Amino acid sequence: MPENLFHPVALGPVKLAGNLTLAPMHRRTSLAFRLIARQFGASLTHTEMATPEELLRWERHRGGNRRKGGNLLASVPEDRPLGVQILPHRGSPLAEAVAMVAARQAGDLIDLNFACPSKRIAGEGCGAVYLRDPAPAVRFVEAAVRAGPLPVTVKLRYGYTDSEEDRGLAMELARGAIAAGAAAVTLHARTAQDRYDRRADWRIIAEWVAALPAPVLGCGDLTTPEAVVEMLRQTRCAGVSIARGAAGAPWIFRQARELAETGSYLPVTLEERGRVFLDHYAALLRQYGEDDALRYMQHVGGMYARDIPGAHAAIRKARGMEDFRRIAAEWFR
Repeated sequence: MPENLFHPVALGPVKLAGNLTLAPMHRRTSLAFRLIARQFGASLTHTEMATPEELLRWERHRGGNRRKGGNLLASVPEDRPLGVQILPHRGSPLAEAVAMVAARQAGDLIDLNFACPSKRIAGEGCGAVYLRDPAPAVRFVEAAVRAGPLPVTVKLRYGYTDSEEDRGLAMELARGAIAAGAAAVTLHARTAQDRYDRRADWRIIAEWVAALPAPVLGCGDLTTPEAVVEMLRQTRCAGVSIARGAAGAPWIFRQARELAETGSYLPVTLEERGRVFLDHYAALLRQYGEDDALRYMQHVGGMYARDIPGAHAAIRKARGMEDFRRIAAEWFR
């Protein structure tokens, strides 16, 4: 194709080989899944979202088999560059957590989340509440930048609601974050009020690309390779941050690059889906141990079989590798 849609991108000093990245996702972007996404071409991945307190709990009480604890920051050389997403709030030890991540070389950049629309998170004074309160969010960015050498990025939505005032406040936060030292902005093209219910408005991404003096990564409704390429083409964003579209379908990175570079892509076979399904569980076993890996796979495994009637129920009833192998043989033939 004549358009150079797939290309390297720099997030401050972090140089990415490509512009297709895996977004942070609660209970999904474990080390096990991040490594699988990288095999299919993700140039950057992120840890699950964590508060500063959760990260420091890892520092003070290392080890253990829990998702929050030692394994939240578990990584290997193949899992780099890695972003550590932090959910700051008033009074949180953000600078201490950022300094710890840098000192332990546990990540390559810090991503501050001001986009999470969860009512529980908002009730704790975190996430998207700062879309209407830019000043403390900018101070969080300043604190994170001062705390260590790691570049800082921010995750935003384009407003708490779609009102002109709220959209202006979100843009104020973005500009303030960049002025405070943020290396890039990831924009989820919905409002916090939309949550995930309304179609993402990619036109807003294009507006932010034109308005901001830093790279903008686009996010929202990237569920197919065609959508990934179309967002890059329509918005001219520096790259994309793929979330739910990669869950249970990590081959979206490979297919999107093929489509961007050649105009077509190879579909994934049922056999390959079954192989990746088993690889995912095997990696969870290595990371978490049998009990936690089983609970985790019962949550994420059905995403590989969302279009196969009956398979999801079988995955929920599985009790170990033997059952998962039987499921792969029966449902992913």
